[in-house]
Amino acid sequence: STYVNGDFGDVGYVAPEYIRTLVATPKGDVYSFGVALLELVTGQRANDVCSNEDFKGNLAEWVAYLSNSGRLHEAIDMSLKGKGVDDELVQFLRLACACVLTEAKDRPTIYEVHHLLRTIGQRYDFTDQNNEIPLTDTAGWQPMDELIVARE
Repeated sequence: STYVNGDFGDVGYVAPEYIRTLVATPKGDVYSFGVALLELVTGQRANDVCSNEDFKGNLAEWVAYLSNSGRLHEAIDMSLKGKGVDDELVQFLRLACACVLTEAKDRPTIYEVHHLLRTIGQRYDFTDQNNEIPLTDTAGWQPMDELIVARE
């Protein structure tokens, strides 16, 4: 969880709006998931970016910096390049970037992220067989628009 006993979780995964409002939302979850995707494709840690430049900031900020400089491709981990999946890596990176946009309203929904990830992997014959995990004992469960985890 992002909020435990009054302390933030790892700030590199926490959406910017959560830090201001302390309200967890589905779009905040998309941000956190996007940071995890960025870690996978870049080989970098959320709060510990190692670059050849004197960059100061977290992983999402570093990737945004490279993107704004027209150098997004430089973010991809060198150990992943040249293995026949470079196009998919770029698509994956672009999706991760969309997940960590500063404005929550500009981020995709988690459904859209799921759909786009499946589309990227379509070449590898993923099936819908395990598309959903069946939930047990869901009687009375209602989805929430937002979860308030702290009040002033």
